[in-house]
Amino acid sequence: MKYLSILILLTISTEMVFSQEDSIQKIQHYKEVIVQGKALKDDGDNGFRLQSSTESLLNILPSVTMIKRGNYALEPTIRGLNAGQINMTIDGMQIFGACTDKMDVISSYVEPTNLEKIELNTSPDGSQTGSSVGGGINFKLMRAEIGASRKFNGSLGAGYQTNSNYYQGLGKLQYSAKRWAILVNGIYRKADNYHAADRKEILFSQFEKWNAGINLAVALNENNRLYIDYIQDEGYNIGYPALTMDVGYAKAYVSSITHQYENIGKTLRSIESKLFFNYIDHTMDDSPRPKEMVPIRMDMPGTSMTFGAYSKANVRLGSKHLFSIQLNGYQNDLHAEMTMYPDIGSEMFMLTVPDARRKTIGITLADRWIVSNKMKFDFGGRFELNASDIVTEIGRKTMTSFYQGNPDQTRLNGNVFVNTNYKLRTNLSLFAGANYGNRSASLHELYGFYLFNRVDNHDYLGNPDLKNESSLNGNIGSELKYKKFAVRLEGYIYAFSNYITGLVVPEYSNMAPGASGVKQYSNIPSALLTGAELSIIYNPIEALTLQSINSYTFGIDNEKNYLPYIPPFKSANSIAYDLKGFVFKVEHVGSAAQNNVSTERYGESTTPAFNIFSFNVQKYFHLKNHKRLHAEVGVENIFDTPYYEHLDVMKIQRQGVNVVIRATFIF
Repeated sequence: MKYLSILILLTISTEMVFSQEDSIQKIQHYKEVIVQGKALKDDGDNGFRLQSSTESLLNILPSVTMIKRGNYALEPTIRGLNAGQINMTIDGMQIFGACTDKMDVISSYVEPTNLEKIELNTSPDGSQTGSSVGGGINFKLMRAEIGASRKFNGSLGAGYQTNSNYYQGLGKLQYSAKRWAILVNGIYRKADNYHAADRKEILFSQFEKWNAGINLAVALNENNRLYIDYIQDEGYNIGYPALTMDVGYAKAYVSSITHQYENIGKTLRSIESKLFFNYIDHTMDDSPRPKEMVPIRMDMPGTSMTFGAYSKANVRLGSKHLFSIQLNGYQNDLHAEMTMYPDIGSEMFMLTVPDARRKTIGITLADRWIVSNKMKFDFGGRFELNASDIVTEIGRKTMTSFYQGNPDQTRLNGNVFVNTNYKLRTNLSLFAGANYGNRSASLHELYGFYLFNRVDNHDYLGNPDLKNESSLNGNIGSELKYKKFAVRLEGYIYAFSNYITGLVVPEYSNMAPGASGVKQYSNIPSALLTGAELSIIYNPIEALTLQSINSYTFGIDNEKNYLPYIPPFKSANSIAYDLKGFVFKVEHVGSAAQNNVSTERYGESTTPAFNIFSFNVQKYFHLKNHKRLHAEVGVENIFDTPYYEHLDVMKIQRQGVNVVIRATFIF
């Protein structure tokens, strides 16, 4: 239970560590979910987190809500902000999905078996490698441990869920020597159609995937190390019941080489430099669906290629300042096309992302100032230059059908931030921050050609004349921590200028069969987003842990229309009791109704309230020679309640009752 408590606290608070010997330590600026800590380290419920999906780990964080289009690749939002408004990176590397319908969000290409932790930032600051208005999520990869106590160690796991006949198998293996180490991992998942309440089958919700990763670590000397990473992730036969098409395959190839210098005792404390390359190959396909469900057959393949580099350094300036500088640059190439096959007539072809390219360079400067043992400040800024263009002749001809100017452009973006923390007492601290964020429109928003949005049933056109979207945001809160009790309360507000959304263009006809019309990405003068988050953990006795995570968000535009993708009040609560090594846990997830919607402007409909209860039992079996077996049996949605969440596209019901069985052997 001690380990469980520590891990839960890490998910709901930002820990700032200071020492009497060294007044400036490595600081984590994130809310984070620890997946496994150091490679294969056996801490608490890590065996169960290893068996979870990336989406379920993200769902732990109070600021994150998931957009659901199927039973695969749920899209994270941060306080109602999504897509180009937030950054999503893998180990600091930019990577962009290839699908125009957002079927392949970045989180779908990494698994807990790849990860050390998931880092969340709810506003722009010095840690990010891209400009944004809403923060970002970084999936930090696990690295092999050089000089581990055992040369060989690893884990094997298997899991089964009765709902959807879902099964998975996973494995990790590490070899560690004095000067080098290698870590390999893999996972396979397969699920049939799932069933909502009352055994209602949700057609086209199946999927199959595998993921494999490798990390090689080499100690060049005492202060320098080299890391080589490669991940390959492939999904097949992926159904999307909320969309008009499914996915034939989604493949990602992610690679990098990293040099790390570290010497805590010196003025130049660390330098990390990385070269990276990733490629995504994705195709939408409606051929598995019955003919009567498909007005016209079509294929929609797409690719995304990104390569780049970054280098970041931390410099200690006396005992009061830790200064950091980060340089980065990358290039992203996007291509997406559509071929329609009518029953009568010839095939029809068009580009939906007409061979767009973006080159970006940026610099981030930040300083942590230790004013006293009670007060700290973080401040700095990022300046970024990007150039976007269309690189093929056919792509330029596609643009002329709705835009007559020169689509090529160069833009300057930037973030500035200041955050402070003041410790009133040993167990009570106050924190506040102010940030200005500015971002360019995404390549889809600039150059997209008839991108169908299922939420409002409109085709979307890009707009090269879009202005940069910006936000001025602030937050204030407090943390109270005792040995048995901790609470964190935070309020926030985002004031947007030139907010990017879709506006109806009546003179254009829709392309997608059954679409209600055409919208074009446009700027509106302003929008406002505000909300609050409350997290509580309580250990009245050593064996008992109570936890509650609560969040609320409210958003309107300049005409008082409610913004889309805004989740209602949501509360996640749990009670865990340790009885002689058996941990019994009851969980409740409840959501208020969402009636703050703008049907005419943004196409959303209201969502009713729901309450879901789950139960599981976990046991850690200690075996010989430091081996352990983690076992879990649980029942999700015990009462088979019919429900869906507000961000679920087309309001398709989520899973009904589901029995989960998992086991992980660590050796």
